[in-house]
Amino acid sequence: MPSGGGVGSARAIAHAYGVFASGGHELGLRPETLAALAAPAVPGKHGFYDEFMRADAQFSLGFMKSNPAWPFGSAQSYGSPGAGGSLGYADPQTGIGYAYVTNRKGAHPEGDPRDIALRNALDAIVPVGVAG
Repeated sequence: MPSGGGVGSARAIAHAYGVFASGGHELGLRPETLAALAAPAVPGKHGFYDEFMRADAQFSLGFMKSNPAWPFGSAQSYGSPGAGGSLGYADPQTGIGYAYVTNRKGAHPEGDPRDIALRNALDAIVPVGVAG
């Protein structure tokens, strides 16, 4: 996992994902790399069911992909959930890097309600399909 063991502030995580979402120039990323990250996930031998998360979860190239069970950003978005309900992602369709972090662990199998509310507010301001 790209974020395994990683620690960062919401601002730092959002900045890192923002670099990916806006073309990766700061990191010298090639368009082919960004296209592969934005491509749809390919199901494994047993589909998208994740034994650890006990739900459908789509992963590709080490990143979680937005999916019906855990939607975030556009269909091209990729990122990673973290401990306690944290979530960070890049959305190349809107050019947005997003991060939500917590200072307490919670048991929210479908995501932290505060994060969901924040993402819904973001989606209302920058609808998917509108380049940032």
